[in-house]
Amino acid sequence: MDRAASEADLFAWRPPHAYLPGRTPRHPRDLFDPIRATVTEAMPDPGGSPAWRIGLDLLREGFFWEAHEVLEPVWMACPPNSAEKLLAQAVIQFANAALKRVMDRPAAAQRLLRLADDLTEEAFGRGGALILGLGRADLAGVRAVVSTESDGKNMHYNA
Repeated sequence: MDRAASEADLFAWRPPHAYLPGRTPRHPRDLFDPIRATVTEAMPDPGGSPAWRIGLDLLREGFFWEAHEVLEPVWMACPPNSAEKLLAQAVIQFANAALKRVMDRPAAAQRLLRLADDLTEEAFGRGGALILGLGRADLAGVRAVVSTESDGKNMHYNA
């Protein structure tokens, strides 16, 4: 991806395949840098960054490892001990759980799913009805991806 890509280009772009450790080639280290660079620690609302929105899209589309890579700087930019940081961590754990499920590691997927559920509950307990632009119903939709993607129907890889 071009480092000078426009925001529209960032939203339209998708990786050539979903990375599955041990099954598909790993992406170049800097592939996601243009997206990751859309969030900085000085941002007042990391949830408004393209990285947050693109990361959610990648998760919903079956790019689980990639979603984690894109969402991590959002989590890092959220204030310490905040509802936002907890929710960003929950979404990352949902992506991790989905990846483990696709990799046929159900015990790891269930452990990560429980962790994500706990983080979600704690986040909404602290932060109110909307956090990083998401409500509980939105998180239920994200969680559903973890349960329904295990058959690989929306996976973008060549195993």
